[in-house]
Amino acid sequence: MKNRTDMAVENMQMDFSYDVDRIIHGMHFKKIKVDEKLSKKIKKKKGIYYTIDSLDYRMKPKEIIKLLETTIYDYLVQLNLKPKSDILVVGLGNDFVTPDALGPLVINKLEVNRHLEEHPDKYNISALCPSVMGKTGMESKDVIQAIVDDFHPNLVIIIDALACRDAKRMCNSIQLSTAGINPGSGIYNFRKELSKETLGVDVLAIGIPTVSDIDSFVDMEDNYFVTPKDIDLAMDILSGLVAEALNRALRK
Repeated sequence: MKNRTDMAVENMQMDFSYDVDRIIHGMHFKKIKVDEKLSKKIKKKKGIYYTIDSLDYRMKPKEIIKLLETTIYDYLVQLNLKPKSDILVVGLGNDFVTPDALGPLVINKLEVNRHLEEHPDKYNISALCPSVMGKTGMESKDVIQAIVDDFHPNLVIIIDALACRDAKRMCNSIQLSTAGINPGSGIYNFRKELSKETLGVDVLAIGIPTVSDIDSFVDMEDNYFVTPKDIDLAMDILSGLVAEALNRALRK
């Protein structure tokens, strides 16, 4: 498929109606529940999709953290998790490839507490970086499934870099979804699906688009992707914002 995208919002038509469509601190926040009918139209799995566009991560870090924190907390409230529920945060990606390093970078900045006998936080937080199959020889899904089957978390939060169709969204958007994720699907490298159906536990996927098809810039059929020239700085800042939003939302 030409100009493939992981962003559900990019497959929406102009006449689609969002459940929430607001401008907050200059950022465009959208929320939509994709049912079976809409799922067939946009070719995305059923679930709730949150999109935050027009990020200004250099000038508005506090505003981004607050909006992302509120969005994560909104989903936690819907789940109605009991105090001291176990939450596993998974950082997908390759920390040696900058555009794919979002997941590991977030995990490095995440505050975990499951190993502590006593702590004041509402949830028990643990973290995992399964790396990529090219380095481990194992599917990320199989590694995560083994942990899930052993620890039995109440929620799995998955962080991953995404691909977008509109190059303006690179490092400028965040997507949260209850539909799960197919690692690598945005760059035609399909891996096993990570979702409630496959893992047997609720899933929240958080992703930031870091690459786009070269076809977005020129009319050609090459299987190449581009990334922003300041991707190193962007990943350092954005991973910190996502980690801080998670730290705050999970401590409430």
